Amino acid sequence: MAQTNQTQPIATAFISCSLRQEDKPFVDLIERIVQHFGITPIGTVGRYSAAPVNTAALMKTNIPLADMIVIAATPRYFQTDLKTGESSYGVSEMVHIETGMAYMADKPVIVFVQEGTNIGNFLPNVTQYVVLNGRQQNLEEKWVVINSLLNNALGMIKTTKDKKSAANFGKFVAGSLAVFGGLKLLDSLSDD
Repeated sequence: MAQTNQTQPIATAFISCSLRQEDKPFVDLIERIVQHFGITPIGTVGRYSAAPVNTAALMKTNIPLADMIVIAATPRYFQTDLKTGESSYGVSEMVHIETGMAYMADKPVIVFVQEGTNIGNFLPNVTQYVVLNGRQQNLEEKWVVINSLLNNALGMIKTTKDKKSAANFGKFVAGSLAVFGGLKLLDSLSDD
């Protein structure tokens, strides 16, 4: 199913990611992976999209325009569990907000986690995820799972698009029949 040389992308993905320079190598890796599958990154606020509006409003606009969301989870905050005292590096709260928006819009959610990053409790309940450390060997070891996740997401997207096309065609046919019936009615009335 993966194709790379197409004029029309197979799908589009809102990439939820950090814009920090130190996270750029990981984010670039994730974008190369999705592009390998014919998925075009779009909509990322501050990376692919900017407007003089509230950031959350732009996310709310851009996420529905994408076929899926891909999260490149990198560490943002040092956090400590008050009960256990366990410390970890957590993701930005914006990752959770973007994931929630995508989840509510019934978009497939794919998560790539930079090794050493705690993604919290919500993301693992929404989707499976892949932990990567940026090394080629690690990527090769995880490729079967990455391939499965992305191809399954593409299958879900195709099913959704097919259902929308069928529904739109049904509306077109119903509308055409209504117009045709209306014209026939007018024709029969004018004969009288």
